[in-house]
Amino acid sequence: MKENTGKSKYVMLGMLARMPQTGYTIKKWIENEYSHFWQESYGQIYPTLKKLVAEGLAVTSNHTQTGNGRGQIVYIITDAGRKELSDWLREEPEIEKIRYELLLKVSFGENTEPEVLLGHLDDFYRRNDKLVKDMNCYIELCGQLKEQDIDCSYSQLTALCGVYIYSAMRDWAVEAKNIIIKKEDDK
Repeated sequence: MKENTGKSKYVMLGMLARMPQTGYTIKKWIENEYSHFWQESYGQIYPTLKKLVAEGLAVTSNHTQTGNGRGQIVYIITDAGRKELSDWLREEPEIEKIRYELLLKVSFGENTEPEVLLGHLDDFYRRNDKLVKDMNCYIELCGQLKEQDIDCSYSQLTALCGVYIYSAMRDWAVEAKNIIIKKEDDK
């Protein structure tokens, strides 16, 4: 489970501000739209939703959705929840922290064979290339929704950030491989 930074509450409130949702639909939306900068596990989502209800920031619907054969609780944001979300949005964001284990391994690369690092970089390239494609598909989907008078401009902005991040990391992997290969050729 990922470290709970205390921001799960605001992620859930933001998702519920869009529309009433189940824990499952929140998880799927996060995976599709936010995967390049935010993760939430079911182990974070469901306890947080229950806490929001206990704090009066959300309520559960009188009826449940059935999608996979069992009832799922639908959560709805309250006015107090909207105020809590609005207050949080006005706060200064924390400074971002990035952690890439691959960069640690590259940094200590003199302690292994170049082929090991080249393999890691190939994998990294493929992952980031797929993520660029996924984000572009999401942007395209948002464009289609716009044609149906559904505005997801802000969601498109987060996906666009993903395109830039993943493209940069993909391009870095190519350059890093070239540098390692040239270093080996120069020996």
